[in-house]
Order: sequence, then structure tokens, then C-alpha cells
Amino acid sequence: MEARHSGGLRRREEGHMTRKELAGTVILGLCYVVVTATALVWVHLYTTVELKRQLQWLSPLVLEINFCLIIVALIVNGGALRTFLGRVSRRAWIVLLVTVVIGTAVTTFGAPRIHRIFYDEDIYLNIGQNIACERQAGMCNNGETRYGVYSCYQLQHSKEPNAWPYLISLLYRAIGVSHLGVHIMNNVIWALSVMLVFFLALLLFGDERAGLFAALLFAVMPEGMRWANTTAIEPSALFFGGLTLAAALFFVKHPDRKSLFLAAVILPFAIQFRPESVLIAIPAGLTVLLMAPRELTRRRFYAFLLVCIVFALPHLVHLYCVKAQSWGAPGDTSKFALSHLYKNIAVNGPFYVVNKRFPLIVTLLALVGLAGPLARLRRGLAAVRGDAGTGHSFHGRETLIVTVWFLLFWGIFLFFYAGSYDYGADVRFSLLSQMPLALLGGLGGACVVQWIGRRLSLRTVESILAVVIVMSFLSFLPYVRAATQEAWSSRFDHRFAHKIAESIPPDSFIFTHNPNMFLIWGKNAGQASIAMSPDVHLRHFFKRYPGGVYFHYNYWCTVSSETQPALCRNILKKFDTEKIMWERERDKEFALYRLALKQ
Repeated sequence: MEARHSGGLRRREEGHMTRKELAGTVILGLCYVVVTATALVWVHLYTTVELKRQLQWLSPLVLEINFCLIIVALIVNGGALRTFLGRVSRRAWIVLLVTVVIGTAVTTFGAPRIHRIFYDEDIYLNIGQNIACERQAGMCNNGETRYGVYSCYQLQHSKEPNAWPYLISLLYRAIGVSHLGVHIMNNVIWALSVMLVFFLALLLFGDERAGLFAALLFAVMPEGMRWANTTAIEPSALFFGGLTLAAALFFVKHPDRKSLFLAAVILPFAIQFRPESVLIAIPAGLTVLLMAPRELTRRRFYAFLLVCIVFALPHLVHLYCVKAQSWGAPGDTSKFALSHLYKNIAVNGPFYVVNKRFPLIVTLLALVGLAGPLARLRRGLAAVRGDAGTGHSFHGRETLIVTVWFLLFWGIFLFFYAGSYDYGADVRFSLLSQMPLALLGGLGGACVVQWIGRRLSLRTVESILAVVIVMSFLSFLPYVRAATQEAWSSRFDHRFAHKIAESIPPDSFIFTHNPNMFLIWGKNAGQASIAMSPDVHLRHFFKRYPGGVYFHYNYWCTVSSETQPALCRNILKKFDTEKIMWERERDKEFALYRLALKQ
């Protein structure tokens, strides 16, 4: 018996599999084949229209299961997480919480609480409303709220992923449909992001000082503050991207099944915020490759990777369905092309050094954070040895991971037709690259303190650098407080639409290009194009809504292209109209017309 046992151990040491291990590997391989075959059959068996219709109910269902498993995974890893958090010093906790509270307060009360990307934010909110009330993901083109019950009669698949609307749906289920609630949720996500930066730096560099400087740098980034007080998707996309990397780092520090399970369920959820969010899988995978390469030889890694793929499958099918979307690219312009590189890099490169919308001190400290590892590479020293004269470790692998993270989410937009940070409100894309910069800047800040601290008190140098960072931010406060002129006409139209919603009777119906915002406000609304239906069909609206049928002459009626203004003119010709409300901003007029069928 003993000889048999020792023989089994010897076979394992020599790299031979037991029958049980071989059977497990074969079964796992078959599972991969089944999942791959299922995906291929699925996308080839149905048309794109049918796939989109299936994803409307499947996507939120899978997200719901995925989110529940994330909570389970956090509970299962509770002991290890408490141990990790328990290593943080009391002083670091105090400084971190002060940073979070002050940074969030400036964001919440300093930046305007408005929409900045029109009308995408209303679409996100309405998709969340549909998930909460209809259990389907999509934007509603014809819906109503009667006696407190919301119904959507015409649902349209959205080209954007559904993770952010799903989170909104959780809030709506808890407190009801609320613009303010989503604004506050984004504020909370921003506060959690500041804390996450600290813990990421701790996992990467093992240095509380680097973590505190990284959190401070991140907390005072102007664009982050501005967009964290909107209902836009970017703050949550950034947070869950960072959470994915944190889970991967936690796994390599605590390599067991529980931590691997946590990483495997966070990743598929995190990639479903924006189309490019899938790129976060690269630095997460690089983390395992560089810091725990032996895990790549273990069956458990591929078993949990399969779990990750299964939960990501609906999103991958979604990306397949929208691959032909123009994403708003005009005419024959390719949405992604090498030809966009020059004009985009001319804006997105200097963005980090001109000190107008991004603090230059972050870039300088990030370069300092990179300087140590690069210098050590030139000298050819071992990665595990300390920095001569500074006491800091080499951190070559860690800085490489963070640099790749930055380059991916900065570089992807260089090839996008609307990837310039000066293109409308697309400066929001810069948020996705700011967390890795804050991490490098935090490491740079710790290096600066260590270098200068040889001559002065460490506490003194820390305080001086923190004051310099805060003072450099003060010059950005006027920019943070400004609404800015981007989308001014859409913003005015949105305010006017809210006045309409407050003025018309509850049993009325509005034809508009943007029914999503009216549906969120509890009104009955549908796409303007429905108003051009035959009169036989339109009589239904006039009978069902005794409070009146209205047409919202909105932003799309004033654009320079001919298609939508022509639709607006044709609607006004088709009906007898009475102009009820109107307002003018610069050269654009917005109005509300009451409609009646012509006899």
C-alpha cells in the first residue's frame, strides 16, 4: 500500500497524470468543445434580429446570476479579505477616509449635477427601467405608465452593453425610478474608486505611502469629478475594470480556489460596461502570467476560465450582433481606422501634459514612478533586489502591468473616428486611462518622498507633496464647476422637455425623438416616426389618452442634416396643431404642439 502511494507521488513529481486527473482534463476539454460548439451553432442558427431579441431577456438574466455570484464570492473570501484589510495601518485608514470624503464632497457639491452626453444617459436610465420593470434589456420606443405600472410596447436592442443599466435596475427595484438616485450612485462609485486605487497600489507595490498618494491623485482628477456627477457609464466602467485587476492580484497573492472564483466572476461582469471594456482581460491575464505563471499549468485555472467564458458568452454574441454598427460615423468614414491616428494623437497625447483638463503633476509623478524600473532594467539588476538608496523594490512586473493597462485604454481611442478628447463630450474616454496613471503617480510620489526623506523628515516631505498636489488641483476648480458648452442645445432641450413633463396631464401621450427621458419621468411617450403611421392606427392614441396627444419639437428637428427635420415638418403637416409651449436658445427653438387628426 505504501509502495503504491509512493509510486503515485513519484509519477506526479515526474509530470505524469493519474487516471483521475487525466479523466478530469478530458472532461474539461470536452466542456470547452461543447461551449464553443454551442456558441457557433447559436450565432449561425439565428439571424442578427433574432439574436438581438433573444439577448433582450438573456443578457439581464445572466448579469443577474453573475452579480449574485460576485456577492457570494466576496462572502466566501471574507476571511482572506479581512486579513488583507487588517494589515492596513490606522493612520493609513484615517488619511484614506479623509481623502475619500473630501474628494467625494467636492465632486458631489462642486461639479454640476447634469447630463453631459446626450441622449445616451437617458437611454441608459430607460434600459435600466426596462430591466427593472419588464425583465428585458433595451430602450423603449413606445411605452406608458398607468396607475403606477410601467409597460413598454416596442423595445429596441441597444448597441451598448448592459452592465451599467443592470446596476441602475437594481437601484430602481429598491427605490423606484429616480434621476437623482443614479447621480448619487455614480457619486458612491467614485468614492469606492478612490478607495480601490489605494488597495490596488497596496496589492501592486506593497506600500501604503504609494497607495495614499495614488488615491489623492485620483481623487483630484477634474474629468473624474465632472463625470462622476452625471449618470454616464464611464465611472462604473473604470471602477469594475480596476476591480478586475484587484481580483487578479488578490488571486496571485492568495492562490486558492476561492480567490480564483472571485476573479472568474468579476471579469465577465466588468467587460460588459463599454465595448472596449473587454480589454481589461489583457492586464488581468498578464498579472497571472508574470506573477503566478505556475497557475497556468493547473486544471483549476482553466475550469474557472470556462466559468468566466460562459458568463461572458451573451456579451460576446452581443458584440457579434453590433459589429456592423457605424457608431455614428458619418458617410463612408470607418469607425476604426489607422487614418484617425494622427488627428487623435495630436489631441490625446498633449492632453496629459498641457495642464488644462488633466493635472500635469500626475503625469510627472507617473514618469517618476516609471523611472526607477526603467533605470534598473538598463543596469540589468535582478527584479527582486531593492533600489539602491531608496529602499523601494524594483516593481518591474507591476509597473509593466499598469503601463499596459494605460496603453490599452488610451491607445484604443486613437483609432476611433470619435476618439479625440476634443470631439464633443468624448473627453469622458480619458477616464478609462486615469486609474493606471494615478497608480504610477502614487509610486512616483512614494519614490520622491523616499529620495528627499534622506535629508528631511519623511512626514514633512509627505505633507509638502500632498499640499503641492492639492494646490495644483485648485486651478482646475472653475473647470470642474462649469457645465461647458458641449451639447448646449441638447441640454437646453432636455430642460425644456422636463418642463413639458411637469405641465401636461398624466393621461397624455408625447411623440418625440427621445421618448426615453419622458418614460423615466413617468410620462407616456413614443418615437416621432410612429406619428407618421396611418390614421387608422393613430386613432388608438387619441382614444387611449384623453389628456391629449402631443409632439415635442426637439433638438433633432433643428440639426443640419435633412432627414430628421423633414420628419418634424411632415408631422406638423399631417395633423392639426396648436402650439402650447415654446422656448428659444440662441438660434434654436423648441416647442410643444398639441395634435389633432385632420378631418
